[in-house]
Amino acid sequence: MIITMSSYSVLSKRLVSEFPFQQTPKPIVPAEPDLLLEMTFSPKLFIISDIAEKVEKLVKHGVEWLDARVDCSPSQPADDQIKVYEDFRMPYIHQAYRLTNEDKQYGKLNWLDLNTVELDFSRLENIPLEERLLFKLEEDFGYVFIHESVIELLKKHVKDVWVRDV
Repeated sequence: MIITMSSYSVLSKRLVSEFPFQQTPKPIVPAEPDLLLEMTFSPKLFIISDIAEKVEKLVKHGVEWLDARVDCSPSQPADDQIKVYEDFRMPYIHQAYRLTNEDKQYGKLNWLDLNTVELDFSRLENIPLEERLLFKLEEDFGYVFIHESVIELLKKHVKDVWVRDV
C-alpha cells in the first residue's frame, strides 16, 4: 500500500487557504457553526456534538475527545455581547508521526515549510489506517494531518464553518 500526501488534508495556520473547509458566509439569522477551525500555532477543530459523535466512531486512536465551550465574545464584552456555544467536541490529538529528516525545534511551531520539505509517507506504511486517521507532525505540532476518510465524513454533515485566526 502506497500512502501519499493526497491521502491527507493538512490543517495549519500557514496552509489554511488550502484546507477543504473554509469560512462560510455569515447567516442572516445568527447560528452556531457545525465546525470551528481555531487557527492558533497548533490548530484546533471544534465539531458540533451531533457530527462529532459520528467522527468519534471513526477516529478512536491517538486522540482524546473533549467536551468544549466555544467563546465567540469580543475581548471586553458587554453582557448582551457574550456568545458562548457549549455543544462542541474537540479532538485533543496525542498521536504524532515523524515524516521528515528534520530535527524537532522545541518551542517552535509552524517553522517547517511543507512546500520545501520532503514528507516521507512510506514511514506510515506499517501503521494501520485506524492509527493514522488524525495526527500531528512530530517535527512541528503546527501541522495536523487529517485522513481523507475523515474529511469525507465531515463533508457529508458540515454546513456552516467558522474560521477563527487567533
